[in-house]
Amino acid sequence: MQVHYHLLPSAGKPFNVSAIQAELQRLPGSFRLPRSADLSYVIAASAGMARYLEAQLTQRSSISLATQGFVTLSPDCITVHQDAPREILTQMEPWVTWLMRNTPCRVLSEEGEDWTHHYGHNPHGLFVEEETWS
Repeated sequence: MQVHYHLLPSAGKPFNVSAIQAELQRLPGSFRLPRSADLSYVIAASAGMARYLEAQLTQRSSISLATQGFVTLSPDCITVHQDAPREILTQMEPWVTWLMRNTPCRVLSEEGEDWTHHYGHNPHGLFVEEETWS
């Protein structure tokens, strides 16, 4: 499983951030990070947990989100951080799969290594240990 990676548009044109954001907002556990200057989203395990976390962040900014998923959107790069429990990955995987199937993407590691050949045709591989790929 990969915990941090970047998706870049491979068709030579920027991502349609509005469409991608709309699809991301359909996830029951997603919400935009309050007071964030960019389009950063938290992915929680459920809609209830998302409401709780969002309320906590609105009241005070110093709560830990270390076990949640994160996605940051821009026209040139989508950053995914998914060092999170399985129930959160279950929320994130359909969205990442939708994105990669509907928008030509390159997949880069946190360090910039091109993983497209490895995960481009099998986004499921980003969410499981390689031995369990099916």
